[in-house]
Amino acid sequence: MNFQISLIDVVDVSLVAVVIYFALRLIRGTRAEQMLIGLTVLFVIYELSKWFGLLTVEWVFSQFFSAFIIIFVVLFQHEIRRGLMRVAVNPLGSSGVPMDQLIEQLVESSLAMVHQGWGALIVIERETGLKHLMDSGVEMNAPLRADVVQALFCPKAPMHDGAIVVRADASGGRIVAARVLLPLAQATALQGEFGTRHRAAVGLSEESDAVIVVVSEERRDLRLVREGRLSKAYDAQGLRRALNEALEGNVRIEVAQS
Repeated sequence: MNFQISLIDVVDVSLVAVVIYFALRLIRGTRAEQMLIGLTVLFVIYELSKWFGLLTVEWVFSQFFSAFIIIFVVLFQHEIRRGLMRVAVNPLGSSGVPMDQLIEQLVESSLAMVHQGWGALIVIERETGLKHLMDSGVEMNAPLRADVVQALFCPKAPMHDGAIVVRADASGGRIVAARVLLPLAQATALQGEFGTRHRAAVGLSEESDAVIVVVSEERRDLRLVREGRLSKAYDAQGLRRALNEALEGNVRIEVAQS
């Protein structure tokens, strides 16, 4: 047989491969990965039932797969929403804003609050806008400095509840909102030992590409949250390294052990 492959065919296959690659990358390490494996197992059972002539089993699974598009959308609605949001932003990720000063202020303030035994939620806004969350808090325009962050989260301060939202800029970062309420959406997979603060951070990271620093007053430790994953506890050096990797677009973090 004489197969002829044109440039259009190459482009067609390449685009499909790129879409599949980014889809798998999006769900890697999430519950969607487990659901996809489950669907694959069901499909294998369906094919085996056809092979062995198991008519009842084949009929049941054929009814299931006849509504596959609806089932797929229901099961993966969160991942689809997150993927579509990423299509709408800069796919290259980097904004060119220097992050060194921002990271140092976050590390210094987080470590100080761990030693004080104060709790904190610090949200670093990235490509996905968080204006809808800021409306639940108090909008600000304050420079990102360690002393300012500590003042906001001091237990005696009027705005210590909730989270602050940090936005990177050429000056090293600014605090654009405080006392912000975060969603608890999709955070049910978190271990029971973690409280509302950690669940709120995981919930937000499942809905956006934000990077969240969580300082626990009960555990006296600090962790990083991104893409629905809670890291292990970090010291100053570990947090600095993790923030550098996360803000440069590396989605892999050392997750907390089950």
